[in-house]
Amino acid sequence: MTYDVVALIREPPDQRAVLDALGAVGEELLVDVLEHGGVIQLCDAEGGTLLSIEEPVLIQVRGEAERLLGPVAAGLDPPLWWVEARAAERDGARDRARVFAGALVAGLGGVVWDPEEHR
Repeated sequence: MTYDVVALIREPPDQRAVLDALGAVGEELLVDVLEHGGVIQLCDAEGGTLLSIEEPVLIQVRGEAERLLGPVAAGLDPPLWWVEARAAERDGARDRARVFAGALVAGLGGVVWDPEEHR
């Protein structure tokens, strides 16, 4: 089962912001793009998937992010972009998902929702 971390960001994630966040995860990792660009995967040297990052989803309805994520999203007004990082069941993958989401939020503003912190 995957471990999902959400970056709920205030600015639309451009290519530079995503590349910077990917670089923060580990420059030694390989990048693969799936589904016509809808999913980016970070892989180890053997090609094993560590992290899948889904295409950003625009949230335009006030209160929707809080309904889905709880109090961590309270007070964030739309527009917001929901970027989900899915960690594979592999050593270190969860930490890499957290690093990616944190780097994206650091660059674009917003919050990180991590299931271990928001049970």
